Order: sequence, then structure tokens, then C-alpha cells
Amino acid sequence: MEWEGTAPVIEIEKGRRHPRPETLNRLGEALQLSPADIAYLHGLAGYREITQMPPLEQIKRVLKTIEPDIARRLYPVYVMDCQFRFWMINSATAAFQGGITDVVTEMLKQQIDGLGMGFDTRLPFHHEVAGAKSVEREAIFRFKAYNLYHRHEPFYLAYPDCMEQQLLPKDYARFVKRWNEVDVRMQDVYPITPQLSEYIGTHILKFGIHMVEIPHLERLLFIAYYEPKDDESGNRQRCERYFKQYSLSSKSCICAWDFDQNKYS
Repeated sequence: MEWEGTAPVIEIEKGRRHPRPETLNRLGEALQLSPADIAYLHGLAGYREITQMPPLEQIKRVLKTIEPDIARRLYPVYVMDCQFRFWMINSATAAFQGGITDVVTEMLKQQIDGLGMGFDTRLPFHHEVAGAKSVEREAIFRFKAYNLYHRHEPFYLAYPDCMEQQLLPKDYARFVKRWNEVDVRMQDVYPITPQLSEYIGTHILKFGIHMVEIPHLERLLFIAYYEPKDDESGNRQRCERYFKQYSLSSKSCICAWDFDQNKYS
């Protein structure tokens, strides 16, 4: 840094001196930080703006164009934003509850998000599945990776504390543990392919989850498609039979804005 002594560092650490952008860049280089970590420092110093979601009407207009395709898919599809809040869920998701859409509808009414869904054992759609630890780690890994350049924002800095009011003590303890142990820079979790095994009665259904960003909404929203895994046990055929049996004849999507127009304002 070509500084004489540690005084400038101490002044910054104690909050008595606000570092300039070029100072943060040089500190990042000296500490061999990644571009995302340097951007995080810029954000904490107030040099990066807080993400603004597109206007609700714009989001609705874009999602309505893809709604018919999502609705007619045989397998579950979610649309979420960078905070993992649900915007749209197709009716095929209700097949996990025997074709009852009330559970999925209630999920949107209660504003359950993608992280809460994976940890809240009170939810009827929360399943104790084999490899639950890897599923939980996957959810937090995806959240952290997706928000690599949003870590300075209030919604991200609120974690994990903000989940304490939403979860039971045992679920919250598990969430904090997973949150602290998952680092997007760890080689043992990257790259990773989202996979899920659903145990429904005597059925074991295995899926890969494909996540696709929506470029027309500034890549702040993405679509998560469930796709059966191909294996020698006939998993794809089991999935197809199950969803044809329990899927509703009228294909549709349940949309968050039908319950709270101000939810994401």
C-alpha cells in the first residue's frame, strides 16, 4: 500500500476514515481478494447501489408471456427472484400433495421463500428426504452464489438472523449451521448439480433442477425446472406415471401478485 505505518488501516477499521474506491481496490489487490470480494467492500463503503427490482407491471408482463409454457409442463416449475421469493408456481407442483392446490396456494399467501421451504419442518410440503443435508447445503449455496454481488445489500446482511423469527428453534439452529459452513469458494460444493429425491409413500422420485435466468428482467428472476433423472431403475417412467395420475387436468399457474400487489414493491 506504500503507507508509512498502520495508522491508515486503524483509522479505517475504527470508522474514523472512509476509504476511497481506489484505496479499496489496492487493499483488495494486496489481500488477493476476488473481484466479487472487492465489489463487496465497495458496497459496504456505499459505492455500489442497492438492487432495484423492475416495476411490478413489467415483471407481470414478462412472466405472463412464459406462463402458458410453465403451466402445461408435466413437472414442477418455480419462478423466484434473487431473494428466493416465489413469484409463480405451476399447478404440477401440487402433485406432490396428491393434486391438492390449496397447499401451494397457501405457500404463496404466507410468503414462504425458497430458503424457508427447505428448513421449516412445520410446512406440509417439507419432506424428510435422504441426503437432506446436501439438499439444505445446495439451497444455501445457490442463494449465496446467486447473490455474490449483492452481499452488501440489507436483505443479504440480515442473514442468518432474520430467519430466527420464521423458524422453530431446532430448524433455525440447523439453518445457522448450514449458513456458516457453506462457502461459495469451497471446492467441495462447486460445481454442483441440484438434485432432489422425493419420497412419497412407496414412490421414490428423483429430479434434477435446472435453473435458468430471465434476461428480460435484468437477471434478477430465474426459473427452476424439475426434470426426472434418467437411471437404470426406470425413474423417468415412474415420475411420468405419478404426475399423470396426480396432476390436475386443467393446467395453470399460481402467481404471487394475486395475493399481495405490494409484496415486492
